[in-house]
Amino acid sequence: MFRFFLEIIRILICMAIFLVVTGPVVTLFFPEQAPGEGIFLAHAALFLLLLVYYRNRLQQSSWFPSKHNHPLSRMATALLSFSAATCFFAAIYMTYLQ
Repeated sequence: MFRFFLEIIRILICMAIFLVVTGPVVTLFFPEQAPGEGIFLAHAALFLLLLVYYRNRLQQSSWFPSKHNHPLSRMATALLSFSAATCFFAAIYMTYLQ
């Protein structure tokens, strides 16, 4: 049970570091004058990319060993990556091209 909580803390720390690093990138593409929907979609795209990276790389070295820790399938990885790209380009469209 203790390892489970350590893994949850690890996920939260990874998400916090990821948002701290990617936050300036999002504000670089979407300035403060831009509508809020674009920023939300950009953060959703980055969250999907973090999910793919976590499931395919970081979970394999987890502190919570399990028989179910396996990477995403190629189809799921491609689908989530395509969804992230779609969200990011939709955010750019909603902000600049609308």
